[in-house]
Amino acid sequence: MIPLFETLKKAGSSILAFFGLRRKSRGRIFLVSDLHINHARIIGYCNRPYRSLSEMNRDLVRRWNSVVGAGDTVYCLGDFCMRGDPVPWIRALRGRKVFIRGNHDPPHLRARHHSVISHGGYTFYLVHDPCDVPGSWKGWVVHGHTHNNRMDTHPFINGTRRTINVSCECTGYTPVSLDRIISLDPDTIERMETLSDRPVRKGSPVPGQKG
Repeated sequence: MIPLFETLKKAGSSILAFFGLRRKSRGRIFLVSDLHINHARIIGYCNRPYRSLSEMNRDLVRRWNSVVGAGDTVYCLGDFCMRGDPVPWIRALRGRKVFIRGNHDPPHLRARHHSVISHGGYTFYLVHDPCDVPGSWKGWVVHGHTHNNRMDTHPFINGTRRTINVSCECTGYTPVSLDRIISLDPDTIERMETLSDRPVRKGSPVPGQKG
């Protein structure tokens, strides 16, 4: 009976594959904000490590596509493209894109004000400007808008405010996966400057402070 069962199982899988009915594996979730594609002045405003607009645009696309697969979903939390038609850039980037509206996004870019997603035991409020979060919200907030210009209050992770700043300057100009964020155990983090920095855990001594 076992050989017959295995034969039927394989035959069923082949039929599903033939008709395109095989269940697709669930892709990963990525987050990024404030790419500011086609915005030359952002290089100086945020001290980005690029010598020209074309270099920045190419590198943002390269970094995105180096981590995002075709079956993944990327939540872009505002200010995606500053000049020209965003459609060619959307097509150049891998994955399914979900846009949260930023203050510089064109009206014709289909975007929502915010999203709420649950993953890995956490619930996150995704929004462009952290000031737009309702006062009743008590969970984690993922945002952009502040870039790397308000690092005193909005670093990559602020454990006191329960905010996660995915402005691309804080994520190495690359979308960061939600699994990566959860693996950091954000509930135990007091502060983390950027994705490449070591987190300061709650209860850890402040650098330079004597015990």
